Amino acid sequence: MTDSENLRSVVGQISDNLRKDKSLVGDQTAVFMMGVLEAKISGREYFLVASSGRTPEPWIKDKHLDGITYHPGKWKQVNPALPANNKGWLTVRGEKVDLGAGITGVTRPCSAVKLLVGLGEMHLGWKSVDYLRMSEMVYVGADATDADHMRTWHGHGATNSWTAHSCDACEARIPYLICDVPPNRFAD
Repeated sequence: MTDSENLRSVVGQISDNLRKDKSLVGDQTAVFMMGVLEAKISGREYFLVASSGRTPEPWIKDKHLDGITYHPGKWKQVNPALPANNKGWLTVRGEKVDLGAGITGVTRPCSAVKLLVGLGEMHLGWKSVDYLRMSEMVYVGADATDADHMRTWHGHGATNSWTAHSCDACEARIPYLICDVPPNRFAD
């Protein structure tokens, strides 16, 4: 999976819209993440948005998707239920797998994982994959006291300032969700 300038523009527009919504970013103790995914599978394109943190329900609303110039009107929110442990995860191909038993934070509802499981819930016909790209952004309020784990994943430097890189739990889970290698082939 790769990031793209177009996806960074999408999360940037959503971020601009969120900054205008004082009910979200007006709370200086808030910590949350959002992510976007674009994929072209078997000749058809998909555009997904997911959020994590703040509340279990999606806090990104349709109004926060206004002004997106990259495939406007095509973005769909996903908020799949994630398994309660390492058993029964859905891959992007819609197949059930068990993740490694030793993954710390295996149930963490990160936006990247929600995007991949949400794509899997579509049960697409995977004849060919032209691309699968994701981008994420972290918001950490100035007065957030329990956000050290989020600050860790907030990008550093000019290249990453738009995006967040994956946390340890996502780095451990994502290979299971995007690969068609049997789960017993991954090392914990």
